[in-house]
This record gives sequence, structure tokens and C-alpha cells, in this order.
Amino acid sequence: MREIEALVAFEGRIAGSDAERRAAEHLAGRLRSLGREAEVQPISVWPNYALTHMLHALLAVVGSLVSVASPLPGVLIVAFALLSAVGDMTGTLFLVRRLTGRRASQNVVSSEDGDKPGTLVLVAHYDAARAGAIFAPRLAERRAALAQRLRLPIGLGGAFTIAMLVVLLCTGLRLLGVDSLLVSIVQFVPTILLVLAVPALADIQVSSPVPGAADNASGVAAVLELARRYGGELDHLDLTVLFTGAEESMSLGMREWLRSQRSRLPGERTLVLNFDKVANGTVRYAAKEGLVVAAAHDPEIVGICDDIAAGDDGGRFGARPVVGRATSDALLARARGYRSITLSCLSALDYQPNHHQPTDTPDRVDPEALERALAFSSELIERVDDELGPELEHPS
Repeated sequence: MREIEALVAFEGRIAGSDAERRAAEHLAGRLRSLGREAEVQPISVWPNYALTHMLHALLAVVGSLVSVASPLPGVLIVAFALLSAVGDMTGTLFLVRRLTGRRASQNVVSSEDGDKPGTLVLVAHYDAARAGAIFAPRLAERRAALAQRLRLPIGLGGAFTIAMLVVLLCTGLRLLGVDSLLVSIVQFVPTILLVLAVPALADIQVSSPVPGAADNASGVAAVLELARRYGGELDHLDLTVLFTGAEESMSLGMREWLRSQRSRLPGERTLVLNFDKVANGTVRYAAKEGLVVAAAHDPEIVGICDDIAAGDDGGRFGARPVVGRATSDALLARARGYRSITLSCLSALDYQPNHHQPTDTPDRVDPEALERALAFSSELIERVDDELGPELEHPS
């Protein structure tokens, strides 16, 4: 709890801010106090994700309207908006985002340069998000309840992408000469949704930063405790601690760190455990994650999590797999060939009640949830070292 309170004290630590920089220096100092070497690595990022996707929505709306009279320009405009949005949300291609302003951020890295065959990377982002009406608790609860009832975990990013895709299909039909009332009706609905997305994204862009106690000072505190427990103690894995900046802007810090590790950390010998929102509820491990398409995490790590959950006769963890419909640092690592998973603590409806809200304060953190997350992740780390570690000495 002291670690969480100390990080939350850096108010307004959004990506590219002075508060984020000071928080990074604080965390480097905390790692050094554990006897570890730590480095603050500067990076350059485009953090304005809400402005970026507001421009995507505007482009798609314009393309939809233009297509009624001129189908070809309409198709091209919507296609560009969709390409840029999907590339942005998957972290593979930045087009419109490059127009929204660049800022300096930083990652905090602490590595062990031992001679062990593999590397375990413990990751947590330390930046905070902006608030927004779209994240209001009642709306979040209703979305979570609907997703659970339908057994279809579609997040905001997925709904945004589907709306643009439907508009693109309709404008494509117009280009082919299909200009019926049905096409107009089908095109109208997602166009209106994209119109509504514009003020919602603008609201996020101008909203104040949240305290970020659960998201993600709790993850940072968990990683610091695990680094204290397992630094230099694993048989087959060197331990790297990574605190990423600019994660709330679509995992930009992780994107830059992965770029710097291309030749240093081979994918088959590197395992990534990401800690995000471990402050309330019971343990969840992401079997799949993705804003647009949910990609599977490492099946062996997921299998170990399944075994731990199945063997939890006392129900102390309450652990179960989830499909995360957001981007994450672990997801980017998986896309680059690393073995990864994300660990969280969530409510019965699989959401974080104070997510991106001014109420995400230390007094709302449940210490028992932190203990559950630490106990589960400790068992996971020990089993990963025992069961997967030996394989890293002679990878296939």
C-alpha cells in the first residue's frame, strides 16, 4: 500500500508529462534500494490516442457521407481511416497518430546479467490515464454485464473497428452500383455511432488524469515485491523488471522497449508476465487479448495458470481465464514472438470498477486482492522456473 500511495503522489502522470518523468526516477530509486541496477531509458512517443481516433472517426464519417454522391472517394477515405485505426490499435502502423504531437517519455529497466538460459520479464506500466464520460462506472458495469450475458467480450476498440468496417462494406457496395434502401439503412447506423464517438473521444482528450491507484500503481507495487522475492533466486531465469511509460496511449513504452531488444532477448528464451490492475476482485489471467482481434497468449503459461486455478481447492485465488479486449504490454510482447501473459484482479463481471475514473484512489484498493495476486503470481513464477526453465537450456 505504501508503494501505491507513493506512486499516486505523482499527480497527473500521463504520458509525456513531467510527473511521469519524476515517477520514473522514483521507481529507479526504489529498484536500486533493492540492490538492483536500474536505468531510466528515454523514449519518444505520440501519446494522444484519443485525438488520433477522433480523427479516424471523423474521416470515416466524411467518407460515409461522400460515398452517397461519389462512391470512389468515399471508399478511399473510409479505407484509409480503417487501415490507420487498425494499424494504430495493433501497434503495427502509425499514420494519423504522427500528426497529433510527439512527446518525451521513458521506461525504467532493471536487468540481471547472469548466465542463466532464459529471462523472465516482470512488466507493469506506471503512467496514468485520462478520465472520460465513456468510462463512467454505470456504463462500464452495463457493458461488462452485457458481454458476460452474451458471452461475447467486445470492447470499445472492437466496436469502433466493426463500425468502420461496416461503413467500408456499404461504401464498397455503392461503388459496385448497389444503392438500395437497405444499404443506406445499414450504413446509417454505424455512421451515427462514429459521429457519437467523436465527442466521446474529444472528452477523453481534454479530461484530467486520474490517480491510477489500481491502474496501475497496484501492478507496479506487485512487481517491486516480486523483484524483492525472486531477484537472483530463480534457477533457470534471469529476472528483468520493466516499468513502461505511455502504456495508456496504446502500449507505446513497451513498443519502444521491444524495438531495442530485437538482438538481445531471443523470443524462445524470454517469458513476459504483465501485471495490470491487481487492486480489486479475484485473479484473472488473459488467455487471449486484443483490441481488434484477440490473440492467444503462450499456451504453456496459460496451462500452468489453469493448473493453479484448478488446484485452488480453498478458493483463495478465485482465478479464471478471461479474454481481454484491450491492448496490453503482454500482447505486444506476444506479437513480437515472446511467451507472455497478463495477470489482473477483476470483479465478478470481469471489469475494474474504478477504471479511468477520479475514484481510482489508494483508499479504494483492496489489500486482500493484492495478496491474492502476489500469491498466485509467486506460484506461477516458481512453476514456470521449474517446468519451463529446463526446456530453455536446450530449446527445440
